[in-house]
Amino acid sequence: MKGPNKHLKGIITRCTNYKESDRIFTLISDDGIMKFIARGAKKPSSKLSGHIEPLNYIALYYRPSKSLNSVSQVESIHSFLEIKKEYNLILKAQYMMELAESLSSENDGNSSILNLLLSALKNIHISKIPTLDILIFEFEILKLQGFGISLFNCTNCNKELERAEHYFSSNVGGFYCARCFESKSLFSESVKVTIDQQLILRTISRKNYKDLINFNLSEKEIDNCRKLIRDSIRDIIGVQLKTVKFSDL
Repeated sequence: MKGPNKHLKGIITRCTNYKESDRIFTLISDDGIMKFIARGAKKPSSKLSGHIEPLNYIALYYRPSKSLNSVSQVESIHSFLEIKKEYNLILKAQYMMELAESLSSENDGNSSILNLLLSALKNIHISKIPTLDILIFEFEILKLQGFGISLFNCTNCNKELERAEHYFSSNVGGFYCARCFESKSLFSESVKVTIDQQLILRTISRKNYKDLINFNLSEKEIDNCRKLIRDSIRDIIGVQLKTVKFSDL
């Protein structure tokens, strides 16, 4: 006996054509990563046509299955047309979706990741510094998943870091104080980080995002901070994300 249909909201991260008229897609939802099949979605006459596209935030009804959940009804909530008009914004959105998917688990609910992704996508097309929005997204999603970067205390001795340049290790996800760094001879696996770059990351950690606008940040400063985060992401998931490999992100 078939069970009742279930209702769900989420963002489509990717989809592929299947057979002559069906589409299979992946959704980041409140219930984690889920996969669906939309039968007949490729037909122009289908009510599902146009809704099953990457970067669409949708609401759907589906019939649960051990293999692929079957979609019965779908409605677009937000299509992010402003992003889809600009190639560079599409790349940035794809990167954030791939990162969110890489740090999520199938059928493991985490509404915070969906909400964080939605917020980032809604802001990025109106942002004066889109790369800063991505940096905030990267930092916050690592924190949500328990991989937060240690910014205020030495990762080895746990003493509070002084206001000075320190060395960051993506392997441990944090900074070493001068004494621990020298005693452990960690030059090969660490990167020197300026006071200004540490200030940017600490401001993000405190969620004082509006203060960042007053810093007159250069793209180089943001890129240097993002490199630290990207190295941490690479070490956590074990591979470089595809969108990083094939773009300047």
